[in-house]
Amino acid sequence: MPKPQERNQEETKVIFQNWLVEKLHEASDLHVEILGGPENTGFSNETLSFQVSYTLNNEQVSSGLVLRFYPEGFFVFPDYDIHKQFLIMQKLAVHDIKVPTVLWYEESDEVFGTSFYVMEMAQGDAPSDNPPFHQEGWVADASEDVRERIWWGWVEEMSKVHQVDISNGDYDFLNRPELADSHLDQELNYYFNFHDWAMEGEEHPVANQAREWLKANKPISKQSSIIWGDSRCANIMYLPDGTISAVLDWEMASLGDPCMDLAWGIAIDDCNSKGVGVDRLSGFPGPVATIAKWEALTGHSADNYDYFYILALYKFAVIMIKVVRKLEHYEIMPMGLNAHINNHVTPILEAKLKDL
Repeated sequence: MPKPQERNQEETKVIFQNWLVEKLHEASDLHVEILGGPENTGFSNETLSFQVSYTLNNEQVSSGLVLRFYPEGFFVFPDYDIHKQFLIMQKLAVHDIKVPTVLWYEESDEVFGTSFYVMEMAQGDAPSDNPPFHQEGWVADASEDVRERIWWGWVEEMSKVHQVDISNGDYDFLNRPELADSHLDQELNYYFNFHDWAMEGEEHPVANQAREWLKANKPISKQSSIIWGDSRCANIMYLPDGTISAVLDWEMASLGDPCMDLAWGIAIDDCNSKGVGVDRLSGFPGPVATIAKWEALTGHSADNYDYFYILALYKFAVIMIKVVRKLEHYEIMPMGLNAHINNHVTPILEAKLKDL
């Protein structure tokens, strides 16, 4: 199920090549080949990859570059801040976190009609969302040792993010004081507003129940860090042996209790396995071991894990409303299936609410 691209790729290639001529003004024989967009993951962004070759100082250079645009057309999220993504990757690079190397941010819409940034292409492959990697693909074909390395690599890289010092104000751009004073209330209010915007007056009984539970059971959070946001294995590029080459997709980044990231990664994995009737692949550690390792690596507490697990499922349910509407909009999924409400997230969220 490829993500619909909303941009003329050949025209984009020509514009990008002309733009690169100015950026790489000392280079000659510049040639750009378009490689396309992501096919197995991602529905909220617009991304294209290119192979770029040129001559510089009498040497041939060839590298992969990735353009990520401020999206046009159908929005999955109510808003989208690509400058935030550029900044966080730029800043995290100095903390031994394997973010892609970001090269340029273009605020103006004069080049492509929208703002964008450029980063170096990472090597390797990301585990697939479509179909889920527990079902088929290179991860399903890998050994148990590689799968274990994939999972622990996610936990270890996420833990590095959670240990970055935010007290010096370098990451204040991730704060959202217009939504609330506390970071947890900021996150809750963002997704409560998202919920109302996405449903367009329609009722979502399970998401409505989760929203009320989240309001009634809100914990007092005493820890705060950078939140990756969409923290999970499918947003990481891995080499064939399961080692990490790059951690991706920072569009949901914020500040808050780092347990939020931990719960998100486990919750989405549950939805993409048992939520679609597929067993988790052998070799992947379970939640108890994962939580224990994360606590040991970060020094943070997972005491409020159950709350953040419900929050993760609620957020995913809300996001799925717009993902399904986008698939319907582009006629990738037929209308009338009610899949924006009843999908692989809904039964997991409903069952968890009954358990608590």
